[in-house]
Amino acid sequence: MMHFDLAIIGYGPVGAAAANIFAAKDFNIIVIEPKKEIWDIPRAVHFDGQVQRIFQSMGIFDQIEKIIDPIMGINFINRSGKNLLSVGFEDHPKLNGYFEGVMFNQPKFEEILRTNALKYNNIQFELGSYVSSLEALDDINNFEVINNSTNEKSNFSSTYLIGSDGADSFVRKSLGIKMHDYNCDQDWVVVDYLVDDRYEILDKSRYQICDYKRPTTLLPITDNHVRWEFKINPDDDVDKLESEENIRNFMSPHMWRINPDIDVNSGKLIRSSKYTFHGLLVDQFREKNSFLIGDAAHQTPPFLGQGLCQGIKDAHNLCWKLAGVRDGNFNKKILDSFNDERKEVNDFMIRTAIKQGDVIGSQDRLKAFFRDMFFMFAKKFPKALSALKFQYSWKFHQGIMDNELYPNEINGVIIPQPDIDIRLDGKQFDQFIGESFALIIFNEKQSLIKDLSAIEAIKFYKNNIYVLDDNHPFMSDGKLSSWASSNNVSAAIIRPDKHVYGCCDNEDMLLKVENLTKKLHNDLKI
Repeated sequence: MMHFDLAIIGYGPVGAAAANIFAAKDFNIIVIEPKKEIWDIPRAVHFDGQVQRIFQSMGIFDQIEKIIDPIMGINFINRSGKNLLSVGFEDHPKLNGYFEGVMFNQPKFEEILRTNALKYNNIQFELGSYVSSLEALDDINNFEVINNSTNEKSNFSSTYLIGSDGADSFVRKSLGIKMHDYNCDQDWVVVDYLVDDRYEILDKSRYQICDYKRPTTLLPITDNHVRWEFKINPDDDVDKLESEENIRNFMSPHMWRINPDIDVNSGKLIRSSKYTFHGLLVDQFREKNSFLIGDAAHQTPPFLGQGLCQGIKDAHNLCWKLAGVRDGNFNKKILDSFNDERKEVNDFMIRTAIKQGDVIGSQDRLKAFFRDMFFMFAKKFPKALSALKFQYSWKFHQGIMDNELYPNEINGVIIPQPDIDIRLDGKQFDQFIGESFALIIFNEKQSLIKDLSAIEAIKFYKNNIYVLDDNHPFMSDGKLSSWASSNNVSAAIIRPDKHVYGCCDNEDMLLKVENLTKKLHNDLKI
């Protein structure tokens, strides 16, 4: 029986991202997926800034950059066509170094991931095969694999196993893990439409047409691709719902927003499918040495574009922890934090997406009226928008972080990344501070490194200590200096995934850094 460090069950976009992330950390991997080919229909369409930052860490952003377009803004329109509120994104701060919202083509994205994965000789691919049985023990996973074409059976084992096998996950069911249902199901028709080459898409903004009789989303993706979403009403004729004639009738009143000169009968429909949007979250992300990521673990209504994003973040969160345990640097108990951190964040995202869906999809006339009034109020008083909690505000409050010694609102959030064009020794900020725990000091005194080296616990960071003064290249765009000063941060411990473990102010800073480092030692059980 062949044994692997890691088995990845499911090779959709989340599984393919995981294969790349873990292969780069020298895991010996087997990938199992029933389908041999990429499904050529676009489904997910949105990346946020944090996911682009993960692509940077994977070394593939230069390829991703070629298939993305930034979202220029979002417009909320009422039933009569009146603009309730417009929010421009072009000038929004790039907290992660990238636009905080970009659109992409999923088949092209998966092609990049699969092509990149082929460069690793530590991945064995079993495409066109499925897992027929799984035995998850304390320290090993045993599973049988059947080839779809030949029915040949093979048995394998792995130290760790990841289920990235989608909403109907075999792995989740085999592990006996249940899901919490948020009871927010909504039926929508999702349409992918290609604009005729004669017409240019003049407005790359997203439109939320808050029509209580037919809530509608219009969303330019990349090139000439436009995504439409139409809420299904109880009295709709289900048999005719997905017909081209019906879909074009839905699209027709809003086509002019793409281009005022467009022929409403032009272009090509490449997909129209009825979907039920769910809100589901597993009771646990981990069972022994098996883990769930992506749709196998959570299903988020699409209103914030976070479904695929969170799956990739699942893989990124898990990788550095598993690598640390494998290498003997961390105690296995830290793997519990994968469940703590990812469950909290995904719960927040699902609840926020549900609220967003209620805002744009309300079919109660009175609620729609008050919603419209709120948007008109927010138009005059933009700070009111903070109540909507768009996708830039999540963090975790438990897991591998300091909640006890020096509480700060930035503990558990990701540290901002300076402009990606700023480099030192040819490296962007994330690569410069490395993939281990790092200590960053915001101070003018470079001599602090000598003072810190006298502290025994500081040896934990090895050479991963950085003193950033006002003249440091990574301080030149003001992003880090503003972040540090506004949060009263003189020192911060940064995790391998660039989340803040803990921080402190300047008063008795050396002592506080020592205390934080000792706590980190204890948390990792080194």
